[in-house]
Amino acid sequence: MKSSILRTIVISVTILLILIMGVQLYWVSKTYKLEQKEFNIKVNSALRSVVESIRFSHKDTSPFAGVISQPLEDYFIADTRYLPDSEDVGFQLQKAIEEYNVFTSFKFGIYNASEKKFIYTRYIPTSQFEPDPGTQLLLLDKSYNYIGILFPNREKFIIRQMGFWIFSTIILLLVITGFGISIYKLFRQKQLSEIQKDFINNMTHEFRTPIATIQLSTEVLKNNNAIQTNKRLFQYASIIENEANHLESQVERVLQVAKMENHTLHLERQPVDVHQIIRQTVHDFENTIQQKEGHFVLDLTADKSVIMADKLHFTNIIFNLADNAIKYSSKPVVTFQTFNDKAGISISIKDNGQGIPDKYRRFLFTKFFRVPTGNLHEVKGFGLGLNYVKLYTNYLHGTVHLESELGKGSNFILYFPDASPA
Repeated sequence: MKSSILRTIVISVTILLILIMGVQLYWVSKTYKLEQKEFNIKVNSALRSVVESIRFSHKDTSPFAGVISQPLEDYFIADTRYLPDSEDVGFQLQKAIEEYNVFTSFKFGIYNASEKKFIYTRYIPTSQFEPDPGTQLLLLDKSYNYIGILFPNREKFIIRQMGFWIFSTIILLLVITGFGISIYKLFRQKQLSEIQKDFINNMTHEFRTPIATIQLSTEVLKNNNAIQTNKRLFQYASIIENEANHLESQVERVLQVAKMENHTLHLERQPVDVHQIIRQTVHDFENTIQQKEGHFVLDLTADKSVIMADKLHFTNIIFNLADNAIKYSSKPVVTFQTFNDKAGISISIKDNGQGIPDKYRRFLFTKFFRVPTGNLHEVKGFGLGLNYVKLYTNYLHGTVHLESELGKGSNFILYFPDASPA
């Protein structure tokens, strides 16, 4: 994905999440205010019913307007006019408050206007194990008798009533935090990937000039009569030439993989005979496999063996798979099999090597990955061959599938659609 598109998506999603969070906080704030208002209404209603009961007990039927006031957010006073029974009023208060579903502890006091003090105070908890926090009631100098009632846990009660909103807000915060961490890691990974690509591209381009110089110098050495007549020197020159060619192929493979990943690879599609490429690969590896006392087995039964592909790159992927099959087998028996499946062709490259453990299979086509062998590096390579196979197969809308059993070998099965007769 291009950086500009990724940046646009990230910015859009970020703005959307910020808007959602803003709306969420707005509704949390609004709900909190509504819960506060509802709490006050319920407490006012409960106190009013208690005051009515006290006055009616004294046969007082005067209007009740303005008998309840709220000097503080968590403190209410009720004008009782008369001094109520201390034990009875506690019971009435608790019953009235719970009838309005206000289940929280409170402390009340009976104020005697003539003595200018609370003549009775009591703490009523929601459970018998809840101790009195020791909060003092606010003493207000009034000309009438009143009941003062304090709710020390008012805020906690309101917050408990908002459980759903608080839970949803926490979840949303976790989602936004997770999104932020993911975006940071994504951009960090992309930055490291870009640095890696630039380094690899620069490195491989820098290698091309000295490799070409070594190849040219080796060719001059091998054409020298003095070198040709000296068997030992000619062998050394040949070794240098082979290693330079090997290094050139590895550098070229790195460049091709980089181009595939950047979608800048130019493919020249043309009819390619799969059987012809396989036979040519077998011919090229004949000496190599015989040196390891192995052999090839050909079972090319596909009637439709021609596909539209870039001949060079298709040859490379068959070459890579054959090379791996030989390298990772002590006495290699490499079987090439082809058969038509629906409208396409399947190509199987099977070996009798050591096989691949299950835990490494999902990483097998990852760039630079090689199956760990401890401190032993008997087989050379950069871990690019199978990644190259995967990328090019995808370019042709094909698939690559691995079947492997530890100790018995591996079988790579390629499938390409739209095959035609040779």
